[in-house]
Amino acid sequence: MAAINVRRDVQDSFYRYKMPRLTAKVEGKGNGIKTVITNMAEIARALSRPPSYPTKYFGCELGAQVKCDDKNERYIVNGDHDATKLQNTLDGFINKYVLCQSCKNPETDIIIKNDEILMDCKACGA
Repeated sequence: MAAINVRRDVQDSFYRYKMPRLTAKVEGKGNGIKTVITNMAEIARALSRPPSYPTKYFGCELGAQVKCDDKNERYIVNGDHDATKLQNTLDGFINKYVLCQSCKNPETDIIIKNDEILMDCKACGA
């Protein structure tokens, strides 16, 4: 499986921060069609976030119901969504909740305090 840069606008093949390319598999047909993200656990590990965070972000951005089964590592988005659309949506999640707004490095910790989402950068301290 090919690894891609966390920041896809960086074209450096030796870029330090990599993640696996998102793979999706469509199951079912008709009214019960759903998209299973087969490698969400690996992607989330590369981003240092729980797998439920990007999956729930997909639900909000795509207007679809999601199901997170952490025990079996099965992450489902209802509807027919191709991997390219999901990868582009994941880029939005990365820009908003993974990359530091100051230095653009993905070395951040997410802190939820009083219903407010804060990020603490381990690289620049912002």
